[in-house]
Amino acid sequence: MPDIKILFLHGLEGTPEGTKPKFLKEQGYRVVAPVLPRDNWDLSVKRAEDCFLNFRPDIVVGSSRGGAVATAFPTGDVPKILIAPAYKKFGVKDPIVDKTTTILHYADDKLVPYEDSIKLCEPVQNERFGPQLIECGSSHRMSDEEALGELLNVIRSTYVGA
Repeated sequence: MPDIKILFLHGLEGTPEGTKPKFLKEQGYRVVAPVLPRDNWDLSVKRAEDCFLNFRPDIVVGSSRGGAVATAFPTGDVPKILIAPAYKKFGVKDPIVDKTTTILHYADDKLVPYEDSIKLCEPVQNERFGPQLIECGSSHRMSDEEALGELLNVIRSTYVGA
């Protein structure tokens, strides 16, 4: 397996030691997951950006509020995987996504509307294609076997052999 580095941005109720980053570590990936303070949006974005610049990940994964944080700063050609991204809830005016972005979302999510992810997948600016949306999971937490399996599939398809 290649040495894939993942920057994981946890949700409002999540932690750097949560189910998803732990799962990714168990799969053999190098994962950095900074603490994102729940009561300070600007500091959360700054920490995420600092980690991105210093760790130089191959993929950024953001879950819920962490997905919103991931849409708040550019990652260049580094792909993003957003899990039920709460960008509207946290007021991200111009989310930064593109055709290298994949969104995983449970269709009946009661905390972050699935329709928000549909909207996020519309092509932006002069791009022909927007992000890809994959419906999966059984709840907003997206920590069930199906959702984790889909996360792994997206990582593997992004990096063949990963």
